[in-house]
Amino acid sequence: MERSKITRTDQGSDRRWRVAVLDTQASSRTRLIATAREGGVDISVAGVPRPDIVALIRQTRCDAVLLSPDEPDAATPTLGAELSRPVVLCSEDTSSATVRAAQHIGAMAFLVKPIRPDQVVPTLALAITRFREMQLLRRSLAERKVIERAKGRLMVLHGATEEDAFRWLRRRAMDTRSRIAEVARAVLHTGVASHAQGA
Repeated sequence: MERSKITRTDQGSDRRWRVAVLDTQASSRTRLIATAREGGVDISVAGVPRPDIVALIRQTRCDAVLLSPDEPDAATPTLGAELSRPVVLCSEDTSSATVRAAQHIGAMAFLVKPIRPDQVVPTLALAITRFREMQLLRRSLAERKVIERAKGRLMVLHGATEEDAFRWLRRRAMDTRSRIAEVARAVLHTGVASHAQGA
């Protein structure tokens, strides 16, 4: 596995994007690394797409992964989930099967080989932006579920209406300068609800 100096600018940041290049073929991986570097990113990790590389990608805090499997179906979907990073699938195969595989892997963008250096940064920008938006959406949905559960608990324990329960959560959040979701978690996990008599 190759590692290189980490440094450039990620739109508003004072460092370069750190990218992992995962390619099953050594010659193809070498070309992809050269193209990405010429395009203006740093290669923090390079190797084959396999689960034992996940820890290194996390350790080096890569911003994204350029994934080029021998066959798209061979790129285990679980790898994409374990990476917790935006994945850009790189392939010369543009068949519908490859597109479906990219979706299955959870790829945020697609680069068609041969890749030009000037395609790298715009594609990474798209992938990283989409990934961050997806994370925010998932967090928002998860927090909403926690808040609903906390409201339900307050309603059951204290005979509060749904409106009163939410009002108590919001007031508690303001008093403690916390997010409503954090207060809701406290209600569910640490018994804060026992102090909600006035809900």
